[in-house]
Amino acid sequence: MNIEEEFTEALLHGYKTAGEEVGYWGKRYLQSIRRNGGLATAKRMLLPRNAGQRMGLDALIEANRPDLTVEAIILREQFRPLFTNVELEAARTRLGEYGRQIAAVLAHRERLYPDELPSGTRYVEGAKKQVRVNAYERNPRARKVCIEHYGLDCAVCGFNFAARFPELGIGFIHIHHLRPLSLTDGAYELDPIEDLRPVCPNCHAMLHRKDPPLSIEELRGQMVLAGG
Repeated sequence: MNIEEEFTEALLHGYKTAGEEVGYWGKRYLQSIRRNGGLATAKRMLLPRNAGQRMGLDALIEANRPDLTVEAIILREQFRPLFTNVELEAARTRLGEYGRQIAAVLAHRERLYPDELPSGTRYVEGAKKQVRVNAYERNPRARKVCIEHYGLDCAVCGFNFAARFPELGIGFIHIHHLRPLSLTDGAYELDPIEDLRPVCPNCHAMLHRKDPPLSIEELRGQMVLAGG
């Protein structure tokens, strides 16, 4: 296998990893690699991208996986001879910009969800570490599916942020994982509808006051109504 074939294999491995660990399967990207080859695809991707071409990049930035970008693969030492100095500098500049975008995303998450840990993968889960709130609850794609199904009302108390804060509260809610990762053995497929629920931050914190966490029904049963 020559260096160009190795580069194509690296792109294909990155595609597969992004699909399995981030949840983004770039079908057009894969088609381009198969039709035009990895090198031609990468060189074309160093040109400015339109909104549709940025979808995969945005998913990687949201998941904090700059290592899976085409630019990061281009800059691996063994593949640098395939590119001109101008192309390599463009990749370095892009990768630096991705780092700044990721830092902004993480800072924004920390402001909104200070008690949660950074998100990891989308659907494959199995981390073996004790946390107050599991590390996968804020995954953007699984979160989106959960909200589309259940809405933005807290599953425990019914609170809706947009109803109380018409501007600031739009789209805001925490996502709670019903199945503690500590009770799983190895990786398993997460179902956003079966395994996740929207909850307000207060109820989220109360769910995790116990180890293992309380169920939605158990916490709802402990609520004291106003004036009660």
